Amino acid sequence: MDVEKKVLEMLKPRREEYELVENAYKRIAEKIEEKAASSGVQVEVTLQGSIAHDTWLSGDRDLDVFVLFPTTMTLEELRVKGFNILLEAAREIGKYELRFAEHPYVRVFLNGVEADLVPAFKVSDPGKIVSAVDRTPFHTQYVNKTLTPEDKDQVRLLKKFMKTIGVYGAELKTKGFSGYAVELLIAKYRSFRRTLEEASNWEIPAYINTLDNADWEVLKKKLRRKYPESVIYMPDPVDPLRNVTANVSLKTLSTFILGARCFLSNPSIEFFTAEPQPAPLDEIVKHSADRCLVVLKYDLPEAPPPDVLWGELQRVETNVVNLLENRDFEVIDSSAWSNEKDTAYIMLEASFCSTPDYKLYVGPKVTIKDRSENFISKHSKNEYGPWIGKDGRLRSLRRREISDIVDALKELVKEYNSPPHLKPLNPRVSKLSPEIMREIAEKGGYAWLMEFVLKKPSWMAKCTG
Repeated sequence: MDVEKKVLEMLKPRREEYELVENAYKRIAEKIEEKAASSGVQVEVTLQGSIAHDTWLSGDRDLDVFVLFPTTMTLEELRVKGFNILLEAAREIGKYELRFAEHPYVRVFLNGVEADLVPAFKVSDPGKIVSAVDRTPFHTQYVNKTLTPEDKDQVRLLKKFMKTIGVYGAELKTKGFSGYAVELLIAKYRSFRRTLEEASNWEIPAYINTLDNADWEVLKKKLRRKYPESVIYMPDPVDPLRNVTANVSLKTLSTFILGARCFLSNPSIEFFTAEPQPAPLDEIVKHSADRCLVVLKYDLPEAPPPDVLWGELQRVETNVVNLLENRDFEVIDSSAWSNEKDTAYIMLEASFCSTPDYKLYVGPKVTIKDRSENFISKHSKNEYGPWIGKDGRLRSLRRREISDIVDALKELVKEYNSPPHLKPLNPRVSKLSPEIMREIAEKGGYAWLMEFVLKKPSWMAKCTG
């Protein structure tokens, strides 16, 4: 039996799982319909997402319940009245929590099933959508019309492969491929292995034509104009001017391309099952001892919605790297992590934790009159110089106000800590220590810590045969 057949036996949901999610959906739908009727609103409760597409994986019991409201309601009414109907239903279903995207929705937990209750408008065609979620039912129609049962098994393989190498999920935390993007790749290439064969040869930016009858060159130009920062373009067959893979980052795409090549050269079940084997804490301590690893810790009194939190953490991470590089620290790597509850961390590694006490400024050649005069004027109060070097350029030497990396991040916090939810919170800045490692582990971030320090994704061991 080949690798894919073995893996599919593990990935396909069992009959009991189908019954579990069907019963959960039935109960949720009945409760929503009851609350809508008592509010005098006619709704259509629908199942969307991977369970509706039958591309879900065993163990991933996540329902996407889209409640379609009439377009006679305003967007504000949908966000208030529509949301309240879902909230009332959730209170009677069981444990729930509020979530926020383009507009608020409710996540409920019922008998091992997690369900997102999302208010949307019932529109007759995707060209009439009011909000992004209104497009989702058309995705379900397209997938179920386009993919055969065999294709859907190939989707399962590709999803699990992407999960293992860390590129699955369009949320800001991952910046990877959405479930719908995976389905479109299989609709295009018809098999897991063919998708990897194509991906292994992609250039960046990559272009995947998911449409049959479009003028592809014209559409590519329009997509580039609309999404100039994208590294991969995949038009939505339901809405061709929408790039399904707009959120995919350069790192994620690069990881997928390399992962595809590695699997094809050495097919292994480990590309679907590899979980990072926790290295002993002593090993991580040993590997961090002679390196400059710095941690910023945020205590979150109230965590914002996940996409907001991750977006702000990534902004701070970028700001920190820019600030340090502008002060002559060589940043090797950086990353952010949060338990999305009460704690967030940003970790970075630099080549050194201290810069020289003095900074050398190299100016223009003295033959460039205006610039050389400006340099002399600007640097005349420095401790040493200006003087003329052997290359005929003006030079000056000034003592740095801050030369230690931790001191810089403590004293210059206002220069990088600008996002609104993090701005009121002063991060705790320190070098990575065994105590902080234990703290990160207790918060659930040990796998992140291990990968950042050891820098060896478990699947990459299979790349060399």
